[in-house]
Amino acid sequence: MEQILGSSSNSYPGLGKKVRYVADPWDKKEFYPLGIHPNCAGSISEMLFVREVAMMIVMDRLSDKPDFHRKVFDDAIVARWIDEALAIPDNSLWDEIVLGNDGPDGQRVKRLKNILDKDCLEYCIQELRAKSKHFEKTGLIPTLDASAAVCKSDTLIDEALRDELRAAFVKLQAEQKSAPDWHPRTDDKVQDLVHPSLYPLVYGTTRVFADEVVGVDDAIDKWAGKGNIIPEPTGPGEVSDGFDGYGGLGIDPSCWSHKYQWLPANVKLQPDGSVKFTSYINNLHPLKHREVYGTIEKLIEKSIPAWDTCVAALRGWSGVSGRSSRFPFPDDPDDDNEDNWVPKLDEVETPRHSRAPSEAEVSGDESDAEEEFDEEDDYEDCDSESGDPYCGTRKEAKWKMIREPVQPQPLKFEAWKYGPSQGESLRERFDGLQIIVKMASIELTPEKPEFPVGGWHVEGQMNEHIVGTALYYLDSENITPSHLQFRMHTTYDIDDKFRVGQDNYKWMERVYGTRLGAGQDAPCLQNYGSVETKEGRLLAFPNVFHHRVSPFELKDKTKPGHRRFIALWLVDPLTRIISTANVPPQQQDWWMDRAFMNLKAAEANKVARPIAQTILDKAPSADNSGLKAAAEEGTHGLPVELMSMLADEFDDALPMSLEEAKEHRLKLMDIRTAFQGDAESRWEEQTYNFCEH
Repeated sequence: MEQILGSSSNSYPGLGKKVRYVADPWDKKEFYPLGIHPNCAGSISEMLFVREVAMMIVMDRLSDKPDFHRKVFDDAIVARWIDEALAIPDNSLWDEIVLGNDGPDGQRVKRLKNILDKDCLEYCIQELRAKSKHFEKTGLIPTLDASAAVCKSDTLIDEALRDELRAAFVKLQAEQKSAPDWHPRTDDKVQDLVHPSLYPLVYGTTRVFADEVVGVDDAIDKWAGKGNIIPEPTGPGEVSDGFDGYGGLGIDPSCWSHKYQWLPANVKLQPDGSVKFTSYINNLHPLKHREVYGTIEKLIEKSIPAWDTCVAALRGWSGVSGRSSRFPFPDDPDDDNEDNWVPKLDEVETPRHSRAPSEAEVSGDESDAEEEFDEEDDYEDCDSESGDPYCGTRKEAKWKMIREPVQPQPLKFEAWKYGPSQGESLRERFDGLQIIVKMASIELTPEKPEFPVGGWHVEGQMNEHIVGTALYYLDSENITPSHLQFRMHTTYDIDDKFRVGQDNYKWMERVYGTRLGAGQDAPCLQNYGSVETKEGRLLAFPNVFHHRVSPFELKDKTKPGHRRFIALWLVDPLTRIISTANVPPQQQDWWMDRAFMNLKAAEANKVARPIAQTILDKAPSADNSGLKAAAEEGTHGLPVELMSMLADEFDDALPMSLEEAKEHRLKLMDIRTAFQGDAESRWEEQTYNFCEH
């Protein structure tokens, strides 16, 4: 077991190591992949056939059915499920799967027909039967699983724990009743109850310890205001240390922040299977809310097996999903291979007359009718579905117009083992983890009845080294269904894998659902589908997925509604980062409450008036009646020299005010918004580009 508890020999990115430190996988022989930048091995998906993504979508929907794990073995029910799936309109599946795969002119690849067939769905049933056995053992369902996987469960969190979580939300919201903490720029729709962007690590401001000394119960009384100020990273020497990228490609500097880092809490994995916080949760009072800590510990305990199912270290540059391929790799994807098309060339009659095709026919939005061409030897005026001219004889031109791709058939199903191998679970490998916690409530009202679609993103920046997410959707009241959509990077260097002749990749474009030619600027992104985020669902996934929230709104526009959830972000267990064990609480009001909680107004005359006034001057938001009384009725002055020294010490030692923390939150959000914009541009700019042969 790898011992990762704090010691004086610890060093962290930004404290003992460079901020942009990334461990070299060649040294460690393993690493957890991140989708934050496009150069990370393990964050790259294989290109998936449209048909395979459709199968994943159907399996996700079927596994949402009540008692699916029993019904999937009932042949009569299965027959109905297959009929239901075959009745899904091709256009509906196509639009979800090829989302965002247009070129610069907005023109998509010609739509596929008959995306699913009975063979595909019989394969799905066999796979669901295998997943049902894993579900019966663990309560977990792997879904949307190909090069990476999502994991969901509607049963893992029992009613007792749900009630505890509800009580925690009620208590935290009650504390904010007079002044809700609306997350900035959400139009007062998202209430932050616990959020890591408030009171983050601030380089050049935050006090830290090199040792992991700050606990939970002692965090405020023993450690608040202590430690040394962490220096700001400066100069090119801070740019990199360790590993800089994969495949000879560097990691863009914007992937890091040189000003802020979210602070995780440390947890101990107990021998009895439970979880225990060994440092406080940032922005959750460690003394007032000790019972909430216990509730979150139970949620983390339940989330660890879900992470074990879908978050894995990469070894030997192989995939991390733990599953085999559903489809064979194309032997000969070249357009000249007539076996890739129906009808074949020799099954087409030579046309007798000519007319140009309509725009609808070219885009594939109308049924393909018999085309009539002129009697010249060649026909070059007709555009293909990708905008290129159909070339060749009249018969070849007609064939290229009317042909449909032969879609691949799935392989014979072979069951595989879900979950970690022996000795590979988080509990078996590590005795502690670092977890970042967020608790929030989305509140909709008749005046503000809609929540917009989210932006594509991964979690955190490189500073946080987040490798996995667990989301628990606690409560949904009076809102329409919502989903979390997923996608991944693919490789742009496709001509290393596929060998086709000059411009002979139209079959590939059709069956993969994306444009592939040079200058067509189709992004190297693979859509995986979406998972419903319904009440009571635990959802876990690795941080190689880009994801976004679909829009939702009030069901009944005359009544308010809400969606409450808690997010747990798993920090890379192989890369220890600065945590709340290193950083004493920065919340000024926590310190003020504890420092002066026993000071009553009747005892105010025992406190030096200048000291009380200095504290109030430095902390104008302090709400302590005894301190205010001391400023008015306390003992008289101290020597001027001593007061000056005290004032200077207060400037350095007093924790951060709420006003300061909110200013930092806005600046942090600005940095991350810019980063996400840069990341989106990088994702979109990396495009497929078959080389000219």
